[in-house]
Amino acid sequence: MKRRDRHPALGTAAPRVPFLIVERNPQLVTAVSLAILVGLAVCLAFWAAKDYLLPIAVALVFSVLLGRLCGFLERFWIPRPLAAFLAIATAGVVVWLAFSAIAQPASRWLEDAPQLIKRASRHIQELQAPLKPLTDISNQVEDLNLGQPATPPSRTVVMQEPDFAQFVMASAQTAVAQIGLVFILSLFLLNTRDDFRIKFLAFQPTLARRVRAARVFRDVSHRVAGYIVTFATINFFVGVATGLACWQLDLPEPLMWGGLAMLCNFIPFLGPVIMMALIGLASLATFDTLLQASFPLLAFVAISFVEANLVTPTIVGRRMTLNPLAIILVVSFWIWLWGPVGGIIALPLLIMFKVICDHTPPLQGIGILIGAPLERNAKPIVTPKPKPVLPEPGEVVVVQVAS
Repeated sequence: MKRRDRHPALGTAAPRVPFLIVERNPQLVTAVSLAILVGLAVCLAFWAAKDYLLPIAVALVFSVLLGRLCGFLERFWIPRPLAAFLAIATAGVVVWLAFSAIAQPASRWLEDAPQLIKRASRHIQELQAPLKPLTDISNQVEDLNLGQPATPPSRTVVMQEPDFAQFVMASAQTAVAQIGLVFILSLFLLNTRDDFRIKFLAFQPTLARRVRAARVFRDVSHRVAGYIVTFATINFFVGVATGLACWQLDLPEPLMWGGLAMLCNFIPFLGPVIMMALIGLASLATFDTLLQASFPLLAFVAISFVEANLVTPTIVGRRMTLNPLAIILVVSFWIWLWGPVGGIIALPLLIMFKVICDHTPPLQGIGILIGAPLERNAKPIVTPKPKPVLPEPGEVVVVQVAS
């Protein structure tokens, strides 16, 4: 007979099923508690060691991306260290050109920021005009004194913040140190990528595990490189279309807006929203009427809609189908931990993790939750059924009957 406890208020028998599960499976409770604590500890470690771990993650993504370019250069009898240096230098020049096209116009916008904010606030007040009666009523309600004694004036303590120039100098020093670390780590990872793969495969105890590990290395390289190259091409044309639209609509610095659109589009879902907010504020600060200010924003919304619903599904297809919920959670998590750079490298890291899950039997369920299998070209092997052997004409068939 099962033991049932009496509820003190109702006086009815309450089942003790949850307590029985805990009592009979204490190891399960311990394992779940330890998993939660380990997850919290890992998140705290990633956040505390951001300045050290972020360059390592960026270097890992760069080495996987530039591995194929380095291999292509080695085909022309270029030594591996020189090929790795040329690949990293090429990527560095491309990144420097992209950021220089954005940084110089952005500095001019920052110089005129007070005037631009005043113009934008004036248009925002015009948009809030229909809601002015409601805001007046709420202000009057807040100003009502419900018989409470007047609060004596208190002293205000003003904390002096560090100068903006000092903040910029400190951030620049940290950025230079991290970029140097990324360059050095990427160079060593590209130079020793084959040696690391061979040694890792040699440590596998069985042939099946060696084959599985080799497939993981191959698929990680192909999928991450394919993702970055494909989406970089799409984002480049999104940036070109955005720059041309801003130039046609007389929005200042169209080159900057095109570069920002290309860069923000690497962050799924959140990047286009950030870009809409930036273009909307810039349009309100530039144009005199709300109608003119709405044209650049509507143009970017149209470009983003066509890219997200027509261009990307047509080019990418079902080869890189990932769960949108997993993308939002992963991108927001890495942005929260490591900022905008974390949001850019979030999807390559997610693809690496998914490939590992797809090739590891205990983790295949997690891979299915992240998204559909990345490789759909493999066809199942069907063993043909053996055909019955018929006797030839004139052949004597002996049938043995069991007694």
